[in-house]
Amino acid sequence: MDRVVRVADVMTSPVYTLTSTHSLPLAESLMGLARVRHVPIVDDGRLVGILTHRDLLAASLSVLGPLTADERSSVQLAVPVSRIMRRDPWTITSTAPAVSAARLMRDHSFGCLPVVDDGVLVGIVTESDLLSLLTGTLDLAAVPTPWTVEQVMTASPATITGTTTIAEARRTMVDLRVRHLPILDEGVPIGVVSDRDLRVAETVYPDPKDASAACAIDLVGKDRPHAVAPGAALADVLLEMHAHRVDAVLVVDHGRLVGILSALDACRLLGDHIRRSAALPRKT
Repeated sequence: MDRVVRVADVMTSPVYTLTSTHSLPLAESLMGLARVRHVPIVDDGRLVGILTHRDLLAASLSVLGPLTADERSSVQLAVPVSRIMRRDPWTITSTAPAVSAARLMRDHSFGCLPVVDDGVLVGIVTESDLLSLLTGTLDLAAVPTPWTVEQVMTASPATITGTTTIAEARRTMVDLRVRHLPILDEGVPIGVVSDRDLRVAETVYPDPKDASAACAIDLVGKDRPHAVAPGAALADVLLEMHAHRVDAVLVVDHGRLVGILSALDACRLLGDHIRRSAALPRKT
């Protein structure tokens, strides 16, 4: 019996799609009604791109921001999604191990992976799907000593301050291969900027040295970051992250940042669990 968890076991299918000629308002409406943040773009049955909610936001802020509401509506109707979608996205097959999807998303900072079999789009894998698999198949609360956030988090993460520029924040993310940077004020966490936040800010500000990374948070209208204690039950925190579609939570002890728990940390945990399960002797 094949005990390897496959991408087909994780992916969302069927998947909502658009064509490259569809308009931005239609894409925005689809994402809102379907409550999705990633939409594959398919022309004549072939995957040609991927559109994210952040792509839409960046386009609205940079190109349409100075316009009135009526002008913005008219322009949006005339702009096809092909103008802002990301072309030729990485894909994975439905028969690939789920841990391979987790590793690709972790190593390349992907928020999703379209699933393509024989040239046909059959699904999509997102960080939320991986969290769902983790919380649904791995009973974290049932182990002899339940895991805590502290056992899985990334301890002492790289941080920035409110005056760190967008360019400096991007350089730090690239150098350290991370997707989230907590923002500290005199050692106290006041926010967290993500790779997607920076992409929006980089579109709005022509010179990323002209604005601080904190501006990226203001642009996307983020609430205060989710914070948990290091001793919190991992199972409960992962369930909350999945339920509220949160990519990362700050781990705070007595008001001080001690770590960060991201969906990528969950991907690593999922991969370790799958590998251990596959190594167990099979029942006869």
